[in-house]
Amino acid sequence: MHETMPIMYVFAGNNGSGKSTIRNLIVDRLGISINIDPDALARGMDSNHPERRKVSAGKEAIKLARDCIHNSRDFSIETTLAGGNAIRLMRDAKTNGFEVTMFYVGLGDYRLNIERVAARVKNGGHHIPTEDIIRRHDTSMQNLMSHLHLLDHLIVIDNSRAEGEIALVIRYGSIIHRADLLPLWIEKIEQQYLT
Repeated sequence: MHETMPIMYVFAGNNGSGKSTIRNLIVDRLGISINIDPDALARGMDSNHPERRKVSAGKEAIKLARDCIHNSRDFSIETTLAGGNAIRLMRDAKTNGFEVTMFYVGLGDYRLNIERVAARVKNGGHHIPTEDIIRRHDTSMQNLMSHLHLLDHLIVIDNSRAEGEIALVIRYGSIIHRADLLPLWIEKIEQQYLT
């Protein structure tokens, strides 16, 4: 437990951006024991056809997150940030005294997301329709921009190259790290934050 407030960790970004990989790299270091992953829940419900269990898994993920909020337990969720569920959970967490920390992982160009999802499918991963990736590219960013006020700590990761780079870090209202060269999509986040 933390001395101060419980933390909700949000790993956000479009499909294929690498948020699951980054989450897997850092959850142990952060000491998060409750990691809510709708994809893993769907695989647990039906390992042969997890896509058939998407809705049930999503509902279960929300239920688990609400339980963590109700019991003031640190937890993490993964989201494209293209829908309203994660935003509602962040709002609930803030109302219940949580700190909200988001790792936003992006590639800057949805064509890269499409390529990475195709590569994932070749390696046995799950498919996401191209039109969903294109739509979520804009919706995810719009939702991030319009809900920056819910975040106590934002870490923006440019994952367009082989090694992801932490490009921008905002903590409690201050920019505490900024890469020398920001991709345009991250500059937009910075500008939105500064206005």
